[in-house]
Amino acid sequence: MNKQVSLSLFAGVLATGAIVAFQPSANAASFSFSASDAVNAGCVGQTNCNVNGFFSVGASTTRNAFDPVLTQKTVGGVLGIGIDSSKDANGNPAGETVNNQSLGEIDIDETLSVGFKSAGVLKALDLSFLYRPGVYNDGVFEVALVQADGGIGSGTLRVTSANSAVWSLGGTVTNLALSSKDAGGSYRITNPFGDIKITGFSLKALAQTAPNSTTTPAGAKNSDFTLSRVEVTKVPEPTTVIGLGLVGLLAASRRRKAAKAN
Repeated sequence: MNKQVSLSLFAGVLATGAIVAFQPSANAASFSFSASDAVNAGCVGQTNCNVNGFFSVGASTTRNAFDPVLTQKTVGGVLGIGIDSSKDANGNPAGETVNNQSLGEIDIDETLSVGFKSAGVLKALDLSFLYRPGVYNDGVFEVALVQADGGIGSGTLRVTSANSAVWSLGGTVTNLALSSKDAGGSYRITNPFGDIKITGFSLKALAQTAPNSTTTPAGAKNSDFTLSRVEVTKVPEPTTVIGLGLVGLLAASRRRKAAKAN
């Protein structure tokens, strides 16, 4: 196409007042909630709740037939949301003993689910109270399982030392509080699932064997942890304005054909 025809085509589009192009998308919107936000939203003592108008949080268990409740727990100044399967929202006891539960964290037979109002990219996830053997009577290097909704994928966060943990999918992990006594054992996973949009995720603790042993510690001596913060970004899809733009293109094409005929 020569310059004259190109200019004719462009002029035809402009003549209709139309634009045929990708329009600049709106700024990405960010949504987040912390454990403190969940507490303020009245989640503690409930099985399900909504937080900050964008998130839904729920607790479930395979331990018994009860609907467990969400809990709050603070260690070393770090606040986390966990689960208590020893009673339901009405306070009815399930007959659970202290040896079978982690005092308000997410245990190996409990699931904490977080749903989004609409699909978005999980930008940051803070998990806390993850420790190594010998800290708070733990017998393992604790492991948290994060599963994206819809079968998109899952990853594990495994404590490796007093100030480090590894995310199995290769994302960046930042230590926010040491995995030591009187500290919060808190870690932030940045972009856990890359830029894939998800509608939510679930958290579970994975049972581990003790170091240099085939023994699997029971109850609170095995993996357990809490949720401290979630951040999600929604990036709108670019849009294309059509209609008058198509009319403009057709008009330009006709003028071009007429010019060739002459």
